[in-house]
Amino acid sequence: MEAKQRRVLRRLRTELAAELRVDELVQHLYQERVVNQAFLEELEAEPVGARRTLKLLDHLPSRGPRAFAAFAESLRADFPWLCRRLEEEEEAGEEELEPPADEVPLTISDQVLNGVPTDKQLNRLSSQLGLEWERAVVDLGLKTSDIYRCKMNHQYNVQAQILAAFVLWKQRSGKRATVQNLCNSLISADVDPTVINNVFQ
Repeated sequence: MEAKQRRVLRRLRTELAAELRVDELVQHLYQERVVNQAFLEELEAEPVGARRTLKLLDHLPSRGPRAFAAFAESLRADFPWLCRRLEEEEEAGEEELEPPADEVPLTISDQVLNGVPTDKQLNRLSSQLGLEWERAVVDLGLKTSDIYRCKMNHQYNVQAQILAAFVLWKQRSGKRATVQNLCNSLISADVDPTVINNVFQ
């Protein structure tokens, strides 16, 4: 998903959460392979409709370049006014003159990008992240059960939970655990590029 599309979802988050009922459109997203069976089961486990919507909105940015268009299309039949709002906001976003904060370019050298992040870098990164860390590690391939285990092993220290998740990813991924892949997932999770640059300089 493009940065401008992520911004549209963020801008309309409250409006979508108030008006949207995901039960009526999530089957279309499943059919289009934007969401999978495991995610459908996670949604069903959420007791409150608005929380289901927020969970879906948090999940969409990590689902590839077709996710935004498929989401807009899923709204067309039952929520045409929301579909129009998405399309209008996306078009308006194309007219922005300066790049927003989340499009600050990464200034990390190729040598660092192609290398494996050190434990020191992961520790520094863990101290800088907020709630977006879970989206990042899911994008890197960790499962919900992995995240749960990291949380249970470090119940009273969020930084330690985040660090444990990144270390687990690094151990499992081997040579694929590059700074480049990590940065891609951090950007996908809407982590501020300035934070990323500072960690990996």
